[in-house]
Amino acid sequence: MQIIKLFIFTFTLFSMIVFSGCKSNNNSPVNILNPIISETNNSQKENFTLSIIHINDTHSHLDSETYSLSFDGVTTYTEIGGYPRVVSKIKELQDSKINTLTLNAGDTFQGTLYYSLFKGKADSDMLNMITWDAFALGNHEFDDGDEALAIFLNDVSDVPIVSANVIPAVGNILQNRWTPYIIKEYNSEKVGVIGIDTAQKTKISSNPSDEITFLDEIQTAQKYIDELSIKGINKIVILSHQGYENDKEMAAKLTGVDIIIGGDSHTLLGDYSAVGLVNKDGYDYPTHVINSSGEKVCIGQAWQYAYAIGSMEIQFNSKGIVKSCTGDSILLLGDSFLQKDADGDKVEVSYEIKSKILHTIETNSNLAQITKDSVTENILSGYKTQVNTQKNIVIGEAGEFLGHNRIPGDMQDGLSDLALGSDIAPIVAKSFYDLSNRADACIQNAGGVRTAINDGNISVGTAYELLPFSNTLFEIEMYGSEIKQVLEDAMSNYLDNDGSTGSFPYAYALRYDVNSTAKTNYRISNLEIKDRESGIWGKIITNKMYVIVTHSYISSGRDGYTTFATAQELRGNGINTYLDYAMSFVRYVEKLKENEKRVVKLPSSDHPIKSYN
Repeated sequence: MQIIKLFIFTFTLFSMIVFSGCKSNNNSPVNILNPIISETNNSQKENFTLSIIHINDTHSHLDSETYSLSFDGVTTYTEIGGYPRVVSKIKELQDSKINTLTLNAGDTFQGTLYYSLFKGKADSDMLNMITWDAFALGNHEFDDGDEALAIFLNDVSDVPIVSANVIPAVGNILQNRWTPYIIKEYNSEKVGVIGIDTAQKTKISSNPSDEITFLDEIQTAQKYIDELSIKGINKIVILSHQGYENDKEMAAKLTGVDIIIGGDSHTLLGDYSAVGLVNKDGYDYPTHVINSSGEKVCIGQAWQYAYAIGSMEIQFNSKGIVKSCTGDSILLLGDSFLQKDADGDKVEVSYEIKSKILHTIETNSNLAQITKDSVTENILSGYKTQVNTQKNIVIGEAGEFLGHNRIPGDMQDGLSDLALGSDIAPIVAKSFYDLSNRADACIQNAGGVRTAINDGNISVGTAYELLPFSNTLFEIEMYGSEIKQVLEDAMSNYLDNDGSTGSFPYAYALRYDVNSTAKTNYRISNLEIKDRESGIWGKIITNKMYVIVTHSYISSGRDGYTTFATAQELRGNGINTYLDYAMSFVRYVEKLKENEKRVVKLPSSDHPIKSYN
């Protein structure tokens, strides 16, 4: 590979001599046949330093949020993230670093009332506060279909969109709205950035039309790496939205890739023990992987929800080979810190404690106290007023922290290691069950639940952050054997079909053992159902008809829940109750409050996962 890169370097020098002065116009229209070339003026004759600034999976978390961290072993509440801080930090890095490349790895859509109310307009206004070099499409960009995505792209028309493996049909509203890659020039140096979206997950778990074709991620990436190499470009970045583990697998299989900046899995990389955040697998930022040519590839991801910004510095030698890469995923913190007093009230910390906290922040390069960008804050405030009118209505209280692991032990929320999986997903399932008088049980996919819930007040806004999609409750008549099969379908989508961890099944009034190491269709065992009237658990009867309530999205077979669709094909469509699924949780919480109760974990006997391995 070094010989190939040496040839490319020589070819590049020759090309610059022969074609000097021939530069592409930054304002030329986006066309999939004419990838974008942008320029900057930082020449490096020998070694070359590239500074990548990146973010991913913001999911409409536009405003800062209160988050519980741990300083010196004491739970401490502070603001984290928000686009006004994101803008400040990115601008600071763009001003202070050389040869910057500012990237967004997708999934801007869905997650809070900012999306539920404004359908991407608030997100686009925030994105437009930053000068981006490339934005990769995520699966959630297709959640409201092709037309909604087209409207969003109109609103961010100055942002270069890259997606090499997502191909709209001729005449589709999205045709020619993105390129497979961009090329950024730094005088004599060129860097290619190729966009890759998760194919199977977007097809199954989002709402692209049938006119959108999704190509294999690895094959497509290699195709465009080769194309860029022929053009004399020997520094290549993959901007992906397919998850951290898939990024590592891709890196090992590709030839010619140098860097992968990713999203989708919301992965926390680096050591955050100073603030009590656990990186369970201990993966570094950046992560180093060896590609198929034996050369180093640097992988980065910046957690989730605009909580962090990735900052990676890569040193290339004169042949375009990575010598080193360093950096951090930087948490964006506020300037106010609260701890509980003897009465359990959250109060501002003393001057002495705050000084220690600030010292911890200053001495950890992956922590930063950031002042909000005032212009961005002003733009956001117009949306925030409308959002707060809705979200500030308190409907009840959580009596404890309710964690969310999509897969048992995956620490999706960054805080809880739950051996039997999510605390909150089964509660969501119970809220559906309670609102559906016909249902014998409820099934809920892990990915449909978007966040953990902190102890304290629960508002309407909490409910819509927890359940942000435009779904309704849906009732389906199914035999016991089909209920078993739909649970197996969900496991198979996650484990066999290169699908999403979001398909992992949770439930209420069902409980079962899960063996993730077993063969397809043998992963769910000892399936029981709880009788609605007596509350007694019993073995599910394979030839008995039951009513399952779920939400409208997976009821159609999405996210791998195929048997939901086939059961309806056999016996006619289920019943769409047209009950808003987030409102079911609102009503559940309100009812508890009426009875002077708080939302707490379900009894262990009601948790759907009896055992997991």
